[in-house]
Amino acid sequence: MYFKSFYSFLLILILKFNYLNALTQDISITIMVRSSLDMEYVLAKSICKLLDRELRISHSFGGSNTLDCNIRFDESVDEIFTKIEQNQFQYAVVQKNDLYNRPSNLAIRSVLYFSAEKEYTFITNQNVDPEIIKEINYGILNHLLEFQHLHPSFSNFSEENLLVKQEIPMHMGTLRFSDEWRDNKKKRFTEVE
Repeated sequence: MYFKSFYSFLLILILKFNYLNALTQDISITIMVRSSLDMEYVLAKSICKLLDRELRISHSFGGSNTLDCNIRFDESVDEIFTKIEQNQFQYAVVQKNDLYNRPSNLAIRSVLYFSAEKEYTFITNQNVDPEIIKEINYGILNHLLEFQHLHPSFSNFSEENLLVKQEIPMHMGTLRFSDEWRDNKKKRFTEVE
């Protein structure tokens, strides 16, 4: 009887600490996409939805962080890249094909890779704080199961195929997140049997 109570208390304590840092800072994110009719828009909305889920978990454990997640449209891929390079906007979801035939630029970094109907990359500027990129990655991968059910094209998403080295360098926050996630140092999700 005492062991059952002790294990229940320990489980509750562990779960509480797992989500204590669901969102550890305020995040304001504007994701640029080409059109509301493309898969980029669906991916951007899904990212916002999962970050909002992470915010709600943070609030349920007493967190007071804020999230401002918006989507902005720009028809020209070149304009999107220019705005990311010049740090006018910090995030975009683009087709992987759009990254080809572009001069290599040191300012653009990849955050996540999505292989849906086509191949897409979530990109950012290298000057974005690595801790914010880690928060975004945790927000998505902590809710990977929900992410897989947001759209039929997302059903094949997994940890392994979201964190893929690509033609453009990965952001430092993604590299740090990947190391922590794979080493299980700060894995903040609960497995259900």
